[in-house]
Amino acid sequence: MDIFKQEDIEYICKLAFNMYKIPVYFFNNHGDLIYDTAPNSLHNPLYSSKIAIIAELFSGTGLPNFPIFKETEHLEKFFSISIHSNQQFSGNIIIGPVINFRMTEETINGTLRDLQIKINKEEMIRYYTDLPIISNFNFINMSMVIYYMVYQQKLELVDILQNNEEVNKRRIEIEPPDFQITEGRQTKIVHTDISIEKKFLNYIKMGKKDKLIETFHAIQKQGKKGVLSKTSYLRSQKNLAVSVITLATRAAVEGGLFQEIAYNLSDLYIQKLEELTESKAVDQLIETALLDFAERVENSRKHKYSKPINMCQNFIFNHLYEKITLCQLAELTSLNPNYLSNLFKKEVGITIPQYIQQTKIEEAKNLLSYSSYSLAEISTLLNFHDQSYFAKVFKKMVGLTPKQFINGNLNGS
Repeated sequence: MDIFKQEDIEYICKLAFNMYKIPVYFFNNHGDLIYDTAPNSLHNPLYSSKIAIIAELFSGTGLPNFPIFKETEHLEKFFSISIHSNQQFSGNIIIGPVINFRMTEETINGTLRDLQIKINKEEMIRYYTDLPIISNFNFINMSMVIYYMVYQQKLELVDILQNNEEVNKRRIEIEPPDFQITEGRQTKIVHTDISIEKKFLNYIKMGKKDKLIETFHAIQKQGKKGVLSKTSYLRSQKNLAVSVITLATRAAVEGGLFQEIAYNLSDLYIQKLEELTESKAVDQLIETALLDFAERVENSRKHKYSKPINMCQNFIFNHLYEKITLCQLAELTSLNPNYLSNLFKKEVGITIPQYIQQTKIEEAKNLLSYSSYSLAEISTLLNFHDQSYFAKVFKKMVGLTPKQFINGNLNGS
């Protein structure tokens, strides 16, 4: 198509909006908004209008012949496709905003704190709740579809990514490391030998707490700590702690700790780390976290199962709120269902259905202790037939009815 009529562009915009339910705009070559598929959609309350945020993002991007992707500091994403008619620039189709994941109130609060913005929180929550959610992959594919509707030309995803990288590239330069290396040689203070680090991580993997702490303190005494922030010693210590906890998390997973337990522990320790205000407290937290990981690995290794059984237990752990069948587990492990069932009973001591039920009751205890769900809601969430059956199974395994369990927690017993 060499010549575009405005009605053609508007038709493409309308089709795109109907397909994806994401706002689509057309701006002419002077930057005036000509067509808006979602005039009543909310705009970011930090800006005066939709046009303001789009103008800020796409001014000075030139007139490339491929989709341009932009992201705001508030995590909204847009893309733009330039319209060229008779080799002259006619305007831009701009799509967005979208986000990649549903933002919780906690995430929104954190974003506002990071940007040091004071605004009505409820307004921001309403705005983020109203935003369409789409993965990066699907958003890029959407741009390829619209580009083909405009130009009848095929694009490759990798080319779009590379072209956008060139457009948005900012050169990051660091100081040459030579001076730091020379200084370290002269003072004989160098970073911890990687073989010692491997041994240290292996102690977590094996669940050996005593050896772990012994090695940790030896490293603290003789190793050079990395400087991970020039502006703050405390910040440098925290950054170092994050890297240590990250490595420990991977080692714990390799040691047999359930992945979700390890990653959630990591998140909680790093969140706690950010609250600390003293360097000494950071060192104490690192030691506590390392011991926690090692101890949990040690406990998990007391029940050393074969790989198929570990796979089953991990799947059950991560899909507890879904209906889990023997056929699913057999397919997961590539074993005959009867063979898997017998193997599980032989190694674990109980059948697969009993193990699933036992794990659900442990989860029910957590929900009764830490959530506001009713008994009926918990029963439904965990896929029990009805509340009375749930209560019967709970009492059989715990020795108390769910209500007695709740009362015991309330009384501090």
